[in-house]
Amino acid sequence: MKKSQLLIIVPAFFLLLACIIAGVSAFTLSSVTVNPRGEQAAGTPLTVSAVIDFPSAGTDTFPSDNELRMSTDLLNPRWAPVLVLDGVETNLLRESRESLTIAGYYLSYPPGQTVQVRMTLTGNLPEDVSPGRDLLKVQELDSGKDILKTARLDLPATPAAPVTILQAPTKKPTSKKTFTPIPTDTTTPVSPAGTCAGIIATMGVALLVMKRR
Repeated sequence: MKKSQLLIIVPAFFLLLACIIAGVSAFTLSSVTVNPRGEQAAGTPLTVSAVIDFPSAGTDTFPSDNELRMSTDLLNPRWAPVLVLDGVETNLLRESRESLTIAGYYLSYPPGQTVQVRMTLTGNLPEDVSPGRDLLKVQELDSGKDILKTARLDLPATPAAPVTILQAPTKKPTSKKTFTPIPTDTTTPVSPAGTCAGIIATMGVALLVMKRR
């Protein structure tokens, strides 16, 4: 093999090896469960349980100079991380803010060891659940704070507000009031029988008395 060809092949080999190592995923978001599930109203308390695995495909399970950052758009978030090393659980520092960072030296172990982070996140669903807002976002950052990998889940949607159909007011049937006139007696009152005869008799007696005088 010529020396010129060797000078080309050796750098290419190391470049390929560097690409393979850089392409190895330092973490895997293996499972996520949300309780309660499905669409929820704003303000609903949610509990997110996540398991993050660290494959030992490279020289260690996670680069010690890197860091694992988790964040959420839930309101009043509370983080409870647990490191599981070969089945042994160790509680890590809890936080009550939008993000939690775990330094790489907590996650860096030789190949062959099983490393997990079991995370419990609680918080309240905000009113704004538009696309791009995170229920959970996990990122690996290098020593220069550059993002190497991201895994994320959107916030669950809130149910659509029910449409209220206003019905036209029902008009009460109106009935015209009719007034019944009080009956009036238009007939001329009739004098009792014998009244006229009595008057005539009285007048006759008076005349006789006057004549006698």
